[in-house]
Amino acid sequence: MRLKDRRALEAVLRNHYRAASRCGEEPAPAATRALVRLVAEEMARPVRPHAAVVVASQVRYIGIVTWVLHAALVLLVALLMLSGLQMASAMSAIGAACALASLTEIPRSRSFGMAELEASCSVNAQAVICARALVLGCVDALVLVVLSMLVTGGVGLGMALVQACAPYLLAAGSGLFAARRVASADATIAAVVAAAGVCAGCVVLRMLCPTIFESAAGLAWWVAAALALVFAAAEARAWFRAAGTAFTEVPARAVSTL
Repeated sequence: MRLKDRRALEAVLRNHYRAASRCGEEPAPAATRALVRLVAEEMARPVRPHAAVVVASQVRYIGIVTWVLHAALVLLVALLMLSGLQMASAMSAIGAACALASLTEIPRSRSFGMAELEASCSVNAQAVICARALVLGCVDALVLVVLSMLVTGGVGLGMALVQACAPYLLAAGSGLFAARRVASADATIAAVVAAAGVCAGCVVLRMLCPTIFESAAGLAWWVAAALALVFAAAEARAWFRAAGTAFTEVPARAVSTL
């Protein structure tokens, strides 16, 4: 019920009971008619809002930390480029860091114990997850494209993107895998730690084997991106299904820590 309608109904009901409390006065039927009308309007509304409405409404519920981390990532890369550093070979770590920023939001409902409540709502946990994942996925894609264009100047853009996407998908899948297999309160921490591990692994790989970031290894990166996509899709599907049951099917070791 909209705020304006609720206040109108409250005013009518208030006048109704005031009139009823006075001796010798017959209460007007306006309150009854207003109540019936508003209840009928409420029941006539669709049980589940349109998908576009759900997605738009979830934008304002995404935590400020997620947006700050995305902005900080873009600012950090820009500052490092202005200082003269070559960032093209760092796109793998940047992709994993971008996934880390989004993973601070996706498991948040489970961390705060809201999964069971959301599972019983008309806009349930699965709808919320899909909406937020769509918003954050679009933001991540935009960030990675913009940063890839900045660090490469348009030359070798495809290579930079695939080097960012493979770790991004691996970090996203690993984060969901870790968040699903721990106690509810630790879900966000586990997801962030898993994504941070992928980011650190990219840095170590860059130090130990720099030749893998050259254009000659392009085919290997495309294969890695394809495998990471399959892994991330499987983990996203598992997370979606677990959200439908409010994450009741958790491993025994996770239950023991609850």
